[in-house]
Amino acid sequence: MVRGSKDREARGGAAAENAAERPQLAVDDVVAFMSHPVFYELRTAVDVGILLFDDLDRFELPAGYSKEDMWRILFSIRKQAAVYIPEDPEREVDMWMVTTSSLSFNSEMLEVRSKVDSSLERSLREMQGSPFVTRFIERTLVGGLLAEGIVADEDRVHELFTGAAPANSVDQLIANYFWLSNECDNLARREVTHGLIENLYYGLIEGVDVDELPERVLAPLDPQLPPPQSQVLMDLVCARAREVGDDMRFGPVLRIINITWFFRYFNVLPQLNVLVGLLLRNILALKWGLPVLSWLPEGFDPSLPDAPVDARRHQAVFEHWSTDYGFGFDFTPYFELNLRLYLRELERLAVSITYLEQLNEQIERIFESHINPRQKSILAALCREPGAILRIAPHQRTFRIAYGTARADFLGLEREGYLVREQEGRAFVFRAHPDLQGKIVQLGAAVVDSAEATLGSGAVVVS
Repeated sequence: MVRGSKDREARGGAAAENAAERPQLAVDDVVAFMSHPVFYELRTAVDVGILLFDDLDRFELPAGYSKEDMWRILFSIRKQAAVYIPEDPEREVDMWMVTTSSLSFNSEMLEVRSKVDSSLERSLREMQGSPFVTRFIERTLVGGLLAEGIVADEDRVHELFTGAAPANSVDQLIANYFWLSNECDNLARREVTHGLIENLYYGLIEGVDVDELPERVLAPLDPQLPPPQSQVLMDLVCARAREVGDDMRFGPVLRIINITWFFRYFNVLPQLNVLVGLLLRNILALKWGLPVLSWLPEGFDPSLPDAPVDARRHQAVFEHWSTDYGFGFDFTPYFELNLRLYLRELERLAVSITYLEQLNEQIERIFESHINPRQKSILAALCREPGAILRIAPHQRTFRIAYGTARADFLGLEREGYLVREQEGRAFVFRAHPDLQGKIVQLGAAVVDSAEATLGSGAVVVS
C-alpha cells in the first residue's frame, strides 16, 4: 500500500512539473470544448451506462480529435473520483473505477431489493423448497461449472440436487457444492480468513479425483500486469471482505462483485476458483444482510432472449477486462454490467415467486387447509414434474429441518392419499398418487396461464 502510494505521488509530482513547463490553456478554450455538444453527449453516455472504446465510432467527434484523444480525455475526467482496485502494493499500474450515477443507482436498487425483510426475501423464506426457486441454485452452479471448463447436463444437476447418488468425479463435485451451499448460513457467522476460503476449496474436492477435471483457461492479462501471487490475492480478498474501513461509495454489493472478480480471473487457489467465489459470495450476502443475492445466478447467459446486453458487449467487458486503451484500467463497465445482470436475474426470480404464490393459492383452494407450507412445496414440485420421484433427504436439506420432520411431511401426504410410497434400495421414495396426477397437471396449467396473464400486464415490482 505504501509503495503504491509513493509511486502515484512520484508520478503525480512529475506530471505537475511537466504541466508547469507547458503554456497555460486558455480558460475559454477549455470551457468551449467541454460545452461542445458531442463532448456533452459522450459524458452523458459514460455516466449513465457502458461505453466501450469501439462505441466512439458511433459519434461524430469534434474536429481535430481522434478516438484515442477522446478516450483519454474522458478517462482523465472520470479519474478525478477514482477508486483503486485491487489495492496491491506490488502493482505499478493504476486500476480503477468511478461510481457513476447509473452504477450508484443500480447498486442501491440491488441492495434494497436483496436485503433481509424485503418482500422478495420474505417470500423466499416461505418458498425456499420449491423447484421454481431452487432451479436458480442449479442454474448458478451450471454457469459456474461452465466457467471452470466443465459442461454439466442440467437434468443431471437437478437429479443430484434431489438426492441422486454421484457416479463420477463431476457428480461428486456437484454434490459437494450443494452440501456446502446448505452450510453457508453457518459459515456466514465466521470471519472471512484464509482458513475459511481453503475449507471451501477442500470441501469441494472431497472425494473428487481432481485429475479428471479440466484446467480452466484464464483471460489473458495485459503485459503491464504481472500475475499476482496467490498469497497476495488471498490477502486482498480477505481485506475486501472486512466491513471496517471501506470506502463509503464501495458498498456491500460492489464489494461482492469485486471479490468474485478475483476468483474468476486469477488462480487464488489451485482449482475450482469460480465455484469457491460463488460460495464465498453467498456467505458474504448472508453475512451482510443481502440473502436474496445468494439465490441469483452470476455472469452472462447469452441464451436468454431478454438479456440486458448483447453478446459482443458481454465479450468485450468480461473477456477483455484487462485491456488498457491509454489511460489506466477502467472497471466501471465490469461493475455496471454485473449489476444489470444481477437485476435481470432478480426480476426473473420475482416472476417465479409470483407464479409460486398463485400456485399456492390454488393448492389451498383444492387441498385440505391443514397442509403446511413445506407440504405445499411438495405438491408444487409435482405440478412441474407430475411423474417425479420425491426423496426425503433433499426436502430436509432445502428447508433445513430434522429428518423426522421431513419424513412426517411425506407420510402426512401419503395418509391423505396424495402420495404413494415405494422402496428404492434401503430408502423410501414417493410419487404422486395416480388419482392426483391428472388434477396436478390441470392445476399447473391453470396457474401458468394465470401467472402469464398477470405478469404480462406489467413489470414485477419487488421492494
